[in-house]
Amino acid sequence: MIRDLPRRNLLGAALSTMVAGTVSALSAEPDPILAAIQAVRETSAALTSALDGLNEDDPVQMRRADEAADRDADARNALGKVRPTTPAGFRALVKFHAEDVTWMEPDTFGALALRDLASALEDFAETITPRGPVVSLRQIPASRHDALQGSR
Repeated sequence: MIRDLPRRNLLGAALSTMVAGTVSALSAEPDPILAAIQAVRETSAALTSALDGLNEDDPVQMRRADEAADRDADARNALGKVRPTTPAGFRALVKFHAEDVTWMEPDTFGALALRDLASALEDFAETITPRGPVVSLRQIPASRHDALQGSR
């Protein structure tokens, strides 16, 4: 009887049923969100590189940094227009944003909230995915400070 099922199991079953048709129809093609996330990672790394040791009195370096910032902004805007087509893509998007905001705005309420939502999504995914998570959300540091401490 449906009333006897715990809410978490019922929600998991409903989500699995809703997603199953979409996943089977789209599983032959890679989730477009993964390429969009990768594009942002690449443009963000290029921007960081352009800003590293930047001499603001050098017009060539400033132009390169501005161009890198424009490419990064374009990639981030494009990411906002792409929707995941798989549960793994959705989880990858949540993980990406949780890591990104933790890095850019450490210790803010928004960063901590998104980190906690990513962790909750991971726990929920484990209850409905028999094989376990495809993308781990557990390695998101609480702050940039924690990330830097972990790299030492």
